[in-house]
Amino acid sequence: MSDNNSIVNPNKSLEIPKWINQEYFEAVLKKDEPNYVKIVNFTPVAAIPPGENFTSVMLRIHLDLVINDGTTKHKTYVVKTMLAEDRGGKQVKEVGIFDKELHMYQTYLPQFEAIYKEAGEEIQLAPKCLQTEERDDGIHFIFEDLGELQFQNVDRIKGLDMEHMKTVLYKLAEFHAVAAVYVERNGPFPKEFDEGFMTRKYQDFQDSAFKLKRESFVKAMAAWGMDNPEVYTENFPTADQFSKMCLRNLDIDSQSFNTLTHGDLWSSNLLFKYQPDGSIDQMIMLDYQLCKYGSPALDLLFIITISAANDIRIKEFDNFVRIYWERLIECLQLLKYQKPLTTLRELQKSIYHENNTFYPFFAIFNHLPVIQFPSDEQSNLHSLKDESEEGNKFRWRLFTNPAYAAIMKDLYPFLANRGIFQFKDFE
Repeated sequence: MSDNNSIVNPNKSLEIPKWINQEYFEAVLKKDEPNYVKIVNFTPVAAIPPGENFTSVMLRIHLDLVINDGTTKHKTYVVKTMLAEDRGGKQVKEVGIFDKELHMYQTYLPQFEAIYKEAGEEIQLAPKCLQTEERDDGIHFIFEDLGELQFQNVDRIKGLDMEHMKTVLYKLAEFHAVAAVYVERNGPFPKEFDEGFMTRKYQDFQDSAFKLKRESFVKAMAAWGMDNPEVYTENFPTADQFSKMCLRNLDIDSQSFNTLTHGDLWSSNLLFKYQPDGSIDQMIMLDYQLCKYGSPALDLLFIITISAANDIRIKEFDNFVRIYWERLIECLQLLKYQKPLTTLRELQKSIYHENNTFYPFFAIFNHLPVIQFPSDEQSNLHSLKDESEEGNKFRWRLFTNPAYAAIMKDLYPFLANRGIFQFKDFE
């Protein structure tokens, strides 16, 4: 039996929904632990620290069970549910990302894994989802706790070293390949998968968020230590250019290789399991709320920009694309993809296509400042969107954080000098 004093709560300020109680889990236990007799301890805590997730409430449920043979068993589950409406949940609900994730776990991810199984490969793309439900005007998920199986995140501030990046790029290629084969066999995904972070319906929301942060971001750029910072501050996108950049991302180049992208690929949405010698044994991707049909360049630009370790992000930039491409071709051939296979040259070109600019820009403007910021109770969607003076102070802390500045000093010029941040293309 567990000792409640030994249970760690990494975010004590998180308010746990009242409906998450002992009675609610009895239905799950009847399917997952059919030999249990009763629950003797029920302890819900936060599953992750502040700053690890901004669109969901993530909980770890600790249960002590009496089994029918008289023994006791400690069991944990992970619950993913929606934010309170006054903490950013209203916007998240309106965008519909939980509805999309419901489709992924109920329909597409099981079929993707079945396609690999038919081809003779056991490839797990996501954690086992034990229950999906719509209740209290919201959507909720209960997952197996991969922490019990020794899966863990990498430190988001340190980022992913070469071994971790190779593992992620292989898994990403496996996901992209099977999604492309699924479309070939079954036809296109529903229209909601044409949009990801960016949606036409909520363009105004993105525009207002950009305007809220733009001034302090540009001001902070001058303090990062870049040579000739005015070259970059003077060419930083206007509100109109940003808006057009967002909309351009929704245009799909039908002549290029397209697939279902993960859409939010960064270190906290990746779990790793290790061998006794420290080498990586398995990896699983999490959080399928923002999947978007389009170029694989979207995911490649996002993961490299946000989560590659500082010493390899720029140095291995092109090599990362090659590593991914080699595994992609292997998987497409394994699954007997019928269309022409994309070449490395074509894939590298897509990295620079203006349709894909939004993702690396959004990565450095919206995600990377928070990812490089130590866990803090203010690290939440509400604080990021807060229009008060307190909100301004928090965003200034993010943009001038020395760890973030050290990355941006080299990364921003690198992306700009390659033409990826050529914002005049959006006039």
